[in-house]
Amino acid sequence: MGEKTTKKLIRSEFKLAEKSLEFCWEFLSDLKALSYQDNNFVERLLKFQETLATTIFRLQSVRNNIIADEKFYIKKKGSYNYDWFRAKMRLLSNFKKGIDSVVNMSKSFGDAFAYFFYQFDEELLSKHLNHQRIINNSAYIGKRGELEFIKNIKHIEGHFTLFHDITNTLRYGDFSFINLKTLKVEKIGELKTKKVDSQTLDLSLTFFKRDDVDKKTKPLENPELKKTREGRQILGIANLLFNKKGENDRSENIESPTYSKEIERLLKSSRVNQNKYIQVSDGLVFVSLKSRKTSLFNNIFQKDLTKYGVSDNFKDIYVEAAKKIVKRESKNNGIIIGQLLYNPDMTDKNTPGTVPLFWHPIDGNLLKQIYFLNTIVVSLFNPVHLIEEIEKLGYFVDSKYSDKTKEIIKPTKGIDRFDLFISYIINFLMAESFVIKSIQEVEKEFGKGINGQSAQILIKPQQKFV
Repeated sequence: MGEKTTKKLIRSEFKLAEKSLEFCWEFLSDLKALSYQDNNFVERLLKFQETLATTIFRLQSVRNNIIADEKFYIKKKGSYNYDWFRAKMRLLSNFKKGIDSVVNMSKSFGDAFAYFFYQFDEELLSKHLNHQRIINNSAYIGKRGELEFIKNIKHIEGHFTLFHDITNTLRYGDFSFINLKTLKVEKIGELKTKKVDSQTLDLSLTFFKRDDVDKKTKPLENPELKKTREGRQILGIANLLFNKKGENDRSENIESPTYSKEIERLLKSSRVNQNKYIQVSDGLVFVSLKSRKTSLFNNIFQKDLTKYGVSDNFKDIYVEAAKKIVKRESKNNGIIIGQLLYNPDMTDKNTPGTVPLFWHPIDGNLLKQIYFLNTIVVSLFNPVHLIEEIEKLGYFVDSKYSDKTKEIIKPTKGIDRFDLFISYIINFLMAESFVIKSIQEVEKEFGKGINGQSAQILIKPQQKFV
């Protein structure tokens, strides 16, 4: 058994992680401001990924050691005092959760970085996000190989190397290779690592070129490849780059208003231990919970994020805010609570068609408070206001937040899967007016179906900031 995992060790690791995240934040801020000529921009661009990747790998290595500690103590359980053993296991479990939180936080920085390079490949990014979220908290030999690759291979054939494991969003393959002139993905690669000896790794990269895949008329099918995990990975990457467009597919650009500026005003008005809220519509309120600036270690281990900050200290402001969005004449009132950027367990909220919070037109110093957990912004949403507005347009709204049936409404048209919009509203600042406008535009364009036939229309929101 190696060095024991102690609070002192975890505090030290978190201090190193916080220093790395400060470096990453400063670079992201310059990237957002397009400050390409300042502060060794290119050097820091090349250093960003290896800094973030090293931070994540180091934290996951500590997590591996904690697991080894747990196994050691469990093996000798009979020789320990029961209360001491239980406290020790609880402490180690909390350390693991804390490490997972900082890793997830780090990857939110990576999501902001990756979006810059994928911003003109929205469909490709959506395909990544529709893939099952990859959860792997261990630092094993494959991760070591990927870390060494990103440290040493900054481009292939002139295309910039983008490392997927520093993100939550890029879920197919290990690396994207970006044409920096067009900001388009040219290749997707999968890396395999073998350990030759204690000092040597053998790295093998397989990649698919987008131009080659684009020439195909249908997705790649191979029953033999489907039989193995590696084969399924290869098929997934190849078909990620395949672009199929149906003959009836249409795209309409509708301005997507957001509550970014309202959130900026809320953050500007927030004071330590003086929590504020802002009502942005009849059914939506945002609450800011601001604490004094402290270390990353304290933010992770001394805050109860599992209840959106709903404690006795903040109960009154939640009650006051919730009262503002009650529709008194309706029987379908209900409050849905969300949180910007992170889930309460610090996992990510990434959703197809959305832009990372970092890229919203909100002052960077205010955003930093949210990214580093010095401020939490909670949303309270009562969907009945929006649902009844849509019903006035003659639609039946399929929602678990409405008890009305088609027989009562007697509609000539309906909105299926309405509740999918709710995540965009409470987590990504989408204005309810966008939902209304989307429905109106779809009805105007497709109200009589396609080629005289009835059609089922799927609305896929896509945020975009200029």
